[in-house]
Amino acid sequence: MRVVIELKRSADPAIVLNNLYRHTALQSSFSCNMVAILDGQPRLMGLKEILQAFLDFRCSVIERRARFKLSQALERKHIVEGIVVGLDNLDAVIQIIRETTNHAAATEALVKGFGLSEKQAEALLDITLRKLTSLERKKFVDEAKILSEEISKLNDLLSSKKLIFQLIQQEAADLKNKFSTPRRSLIDESVNSEVDDIDIIPNEEMLLILSEKGYVKRMNPNTFNLQHRGTIGKSVGKMRMNDTASDFIVCQTHDHVLYFSDKGIVYSARAYKIPESTRTATGTPLVQLLPLSDGERITSIIPVSEFGEDQYLVMLTVNGYIKKVPLNAFSSIRSSGIISIQLVPGDELKWVRRCGNDDLVALASQKGKVIVNSCDKIRPLGRNTRGAGAMKLKEGDKMAAMDIIPATADKMPESYSSRVRYRCPPWLLFIAENGIGKRVPLNAFRQSRFNVVGLVGYKLPEDCRLAAVFVAGLSLGDDGESDEQVVLVSQSGTVNRIKVKDISIQSRYARGVILMRLEHAGKIQSASLISAAAAEVAED
Repeated sequence: MRVVIELKRSADPAIVLNNLYRHTALQSSFSCNMVAILDGQPRLMGLKEILQAFLDFRCSVIERRARFKLSQALERKHIVEGIVVGLDNLDAVIQIIRETTNHAAATEALVKGFGLSEKQAEALLDITLRKLTSLERKKFVDEAKILSEEISKLNDLLSSKKLIFQLIQQEAADLKNKFSTPRRSLIDESVNSEVDDIDIIPNEEMLLILSEKGYVKRMNPNTFNLQHRGTIGKSVGKMRMNDTASDFIVCQTHDHVLYFSDKGIVYSARAYKIPESTRTATGTPLVQLLPLSDGERITSIIPVSEFGEDQYLVMLTVNGYIKKVPLNAFSSIRSSGIISIQLVPGDELKWVRRCGNDDLVALASQKGKVIVNSCDKIRPLGRNTRGAGAMKLKEGDKMAAMDIIPATADKMPESYSSRVRYRCPPWLLFIAENGIGKRVPLNAFRQSRFNVVGLVGYKLPEDCRLAAVFVAGLSLGDDGESDEQVVLVSQSGTVNRIKVKDISIQSRYARGVILMRLEHAGKIQSASLISAAAAEVAED
């Protein structure tokens, strides 16, 4: 019989096969009751007990065999010693034999004349004439020496348990070499009755794309080719009607993925739980992976490999509330999710980022205002809290972006001057809704406290809003320029991927350059920054 199981395009063959092993008779385990007769009684023994019983049996066999050989050697040595005595007194022995009338009298005369035992006298009388030569006498002397050495070894063996175990090991190796045959069964210690899915799935790099309507899909990083700025781009895939891509991240298949919703609830699942799909696939609804309530949307995705004690999650709401929570507070999340932040009516959680106390956090509003401050200035809070004010927003303004500046890249100026032009990395990469953008050096800003209006980061037209802000220049090439790439996603689902170094470095008040010609694609819906090392793609 041949059974063929055809899988959907999104199914993982390794997981399906593991489930077949686990829930069907394709692979079954059985128990073995090892009952053996020990000391004349049947006993149920485990592996250790039965091996110990086998060793005890082998020890007894070797001891009985050694005692038998020892008794034979002692008896033979006794006979040989009597023969040697007779040969040393050969003329007297012959004279006694010639003077006696029968066999019994000769035996008795030899016993009395040379102090021999009856067995030695019998053996001496049984010797043929050809063994009376001097050469034959030497053979008996040599045999006596050999027997003495053998007796000594046997006595040592019987008196040492270590020598007995060594002999057991040697005899087992000899049997293996003499009667070796290929093993008919396979013993695999790595296989048990319950194999987790994570054990059979390779830990590879992957891309996660989240849409505004709650669809997610997992793709290979090489799906998109590198393009130049100002091009139309390549579609991220078939989107649902009125749906757009909102997030684009790189992670590993074994990572814990934290899903933060607009209602302040966080869910957790392994990255490989998301079915892998092609670029043209629609994706999988998150409601099939997570227990989302009606109207609840996932707004941020955070991949976590390890829950470090010195790491935090910084959360920012649309209305400008910010708070910091230890990362290990999310190490154990129940299937129904847990609260990550308390929200006031009308507010929603939009951005979540990982950070350390030495890092900086950059906040930007839709009207281009920017605040850069240390993460250490944010007091760690519990999950079930609201947080503090991040920025004083003017009427009609809302938060637009948040990103983290690692401590290793912190290059804030000691004294701020608007007349000095800075161009060295890192930069703040600004992207506006109309497809224009620019790079502004980080040292063109100064650290300012939270809950203020902020500095001008991008002077935008009245009808335009800021779409995203990233910290660029953390990964540099040989030329000292950024080797990162930015992925722009329009409202129609069109994706454009360009090099960060192709984006001009300008001042905080400059207009910027065209990054993506939108035409009929609407506005920029979302943007993602990807390092060159994290996304190995082929040049067009």
